[in-house]
Amino acid sequence: MPAHVIPQCVMLIDDDPDDNFLHRLVIQDTGLSPEILVAESGEKALNYFKDNHAGAFRRPDIIFLDINMPGMSGFDFLEKYKALPAEVHAQTKVVMLSTSSLPKDQQKASSIWEHVYYHTKPLTEKILYEVIGA
Repeated sequence: MPAHVIPQCVMLIDDDPDDNFLHRLVIQDTGLSPEILVAESGEKALNYFKDNHAGAFRRPDIIFLDINMPGMSGFDFLEKYKALPAEVHAQTKVVMLSTSSLPKDQQKASSIWEHVYYHTKPLTEKILYEVIGA
């Protein structure tokens, strides 16, 4: 997604319903009004992309991804997402949101996805505007 483009679709991937609720509110409070998709696990998000990428599907402009989730971590999701066909993730910005501010987690995320954004929770309007380049 080129800088300064208003996102039309945003995906939240987080197992915590409270975080998803809060992050949805932050996005809505910006007035940008993108469609917001929510996946409560990395597996559900990955299935969304695998099941829908061939048809008329909404490719998120931004994915907000939690690291620590049961089953499939955010790192695991990122590796599998990267392996999908390029048109599935072309121009999608990925933002890892975590309670961890450890440099090793940031480095690991960057080693998987070169242009990943990394921020500590919670999502704020400032983070969102930074990601869209406004």
